[in-house]
Amino acid sequence: MPLVPVALALLAGIVVAILTPKVDTDVWVAAMVVSTFLGGILLIANFKQKDTVLTGLFLAVMFVVGGVRQHVSDPVRDELNWRHHCRAPNYLALRLKETPVPREKSYRVAVRVEQVDGQDVRGTMRLYLRKDLDASQLKYGDRLLVHGYADTARGTMYTTGDHYIIVSRDNTSRRARIEALRMKLLRRMQAGPLPARQAGVAEALTLGWKADIDPETRDAYRDAGIAHLLAVSGLHVGLLAAMVGALMFWTGKERRGRTIRGSVQLVAVWGFALITGLAPSTVRAALMFSLFIVSNILGRRTETFNLLAASAIITMMGNPMLVTDTGWQLSYAAVTGILLARPLINAYRNKLWQSAQVSLAATLATTPITLLTFHRLHPYFLIANVLIIPFSAVILALALLYMAVPAAWTAWPLEWTLRAVEALTSWVASLPGAVIEIQ
Repeated sequence: MPLVPVALALLAGIVVAILTPKVDTDVWVAAMVVSTFLGGILLIANFKQKDTVLTGLFLAVMFVVGGVRQHVSDPVRDELNWRHHCRAPNYLALRLKETPVPREKSYRVAVRVEQVDGQDVRGTMRLYLRKDLDASQLKYGDRLLVHGYADTARGTMYTTGDHYIIVSRDNTSRRARIEALRMKLLRRMQAGPLPARQAGVAEALTLGWKADIDPETRDAYRDAGIAHLLAVSGLHVGLLAAMVGALMFWTGKERRGRTIRGSVQLVAVWGFALITGLAPSTVRAALMFSLFIVSNILGRRTETFNLLAASAIITMMGNPMLVTDTGWQLSYAAVTGILLARPLINAYRNKLWQSAQVSLAATLATTPITLLTFHRLHPYFLIANVLIIPFSAVILALALLYMAVPAAWTAWPLEWTLRAVEALTSWVASLPGAVIEIQ
């Protein structure tokens, strides 16, 4: 598992850099130069322990690379970051990175900051807009000119319809077209015969749109310890890849058949990731399954830990600040816990017992993060997961079918399956001590 220590060294460098903000970037760069120089000297030298020392130096270099990468991407150190240019009411040129999400009194949307008072800047923020007609018509790629105060500490800005104008719209880029397709599918699902309570869950699973989930449903899933089922994650990406692979059984096990099957799986996995908004957990799962699919096409056996480490390296190098994202942490912790428990899980052939062990391993691995972040425990998570996870593949398949054909004959099996899951979830959530608050 050669990539595991590399990923850990990179992660350690990023974490140390985050925890030591006063250390100048030049110090990290100097450390990388020294480490690389020593490695070069050892390559020329000839002694018995060269391989061990070179390995240690390589990991040290990766540690420093993590620190340098974090320093370079840290908005606090970036002189062109918009936070350093907002001191009063400013005119900000913004570009929407997603479709605005409706909330109780406003729309929330992630935006890229392009200019502050005419000066080119960079960085992102959360923009909150009052619920009016103009805000409801905004979409991915729109460029806005906004006037007001930006909260540099929280990275947010609140405004109303009187304080912004739409400068231009993006109707041609690939991402804009994908987002337009996503919204078209969402409107079709919303207009279909599926009741609103069940439709909200179906929209979350197929399109990553969680704004329509009923609050009672959200609370019940959370209190039962299965809130992860409402968010597109590795579970759903894996189920999709497995379903596509099963449907392509006729391609056979030869190289040509594996190539055809794998290509279709890759298109399905990344198409699903794009249409659901590219959440960190989805990207991680898509990367990992893509590496697994490619290795299968090539006919090579690959250690799963290496695939997990490779996806972690790619995501950390792309955006080092992801390591502070709770979703990213929970995602990798859960998969790591399952992989560590794999020998014990595979020792039993009973599917129900295996499902319980998978849930237990994932929950134990993520419990420290959950306690530190949410200060909550869900004692009955094992019961809920064992009862409900077997429904996941059926629900995802039915939800995808309903998304493609929102008709009565696709709605009723999905509705009653979700009703059964809701009944089980509500029962688990109503048990005494279902939620333990940790102060």
